[in-house]
Amino acid sequence: MRHVEAFIMKYLQTFVVLFIVLGIAFGVQVGDIALIALAVSVLGFIGDLVVYPRTSNKIATGGDFVLSFVVIWLLILALVENPDFTPFLAALSSAALIAVGEWFFHIYLSKRLFGNKETSHTLKNEPKRY
Repeated sequence: MRHVEAFIMKYLQTFVVLFIVLGIAFGVQVGDIALIALAVSVLGFIGDLVVYPRTSNKIATGGDFVLSFVVIWLLILALVENPDFTPFLAALSSAALIAVGEWFFHIYLSKRLFGNKETSHTLKNEPKRY
């Protein structure tokens, strides 16, 4: 159930960012925004479950930025007919804001799903090595 809750949070965060950037600023239809948000959320959530536990928050957030940018850019090109804006700029600004939210989403994941995983790869009970 925690995974479902986390995925819903990720989708809502992504949808809100895309609605503000793509919908309000660039005039993309809500249905297209919902589809783009779903694609970004599904791929990003799989990445969060695979990449984030093995790396750090910085690397996982960078990966989310790149993934979000590519998916948003390609889906804008595929879904939006004759855009009145530059798809590259729309995808770049959307991905940047999504990455900011992802930083905090990873902290949530570490506390809620991964049992207080330290982002610096040190365990609380592990002795310090000098």
